[in-house]
Amino acid sequence: MNKNKIKKIANSFNGDLAKDLKNPKFKKTFNEEMLKLQIAEQIIALRKKRRLTQKDLAKKINTTQAVVSRIENAQVYPSTIVLQRICNKLNVNAKFEFCEL
Repeated sequence: MNKNKIKKIANSFNGDLAKDLKNPKFKKTFNEEMLKLQIAEQIIALRKKRRLTQKDLAKKINTTQAVVSRIENAQVYPSTIVLQRICNKLNVNAKFEFCEL
């Protein structure tokens, strides 16, 4: 696929998304899913930076590989307890902030 076709598809998607985000119910669901994806992305990046498998991380934080997988696939929100365990065991701090939509 050439760059112009990709750009056209991306522009179409962005336009459709902008329209859909005007629907309050869609916007609420979209924002909830984006939050799960952002958390998942951060956990995956940290795990890979530390060269850990999902199983390795699960063992460190006293849970199962299946739980780590569900978090990393944005199927569930990690509990604050799980987030704290990740911070403690991987020697990092978490940063949380609210921002305008």
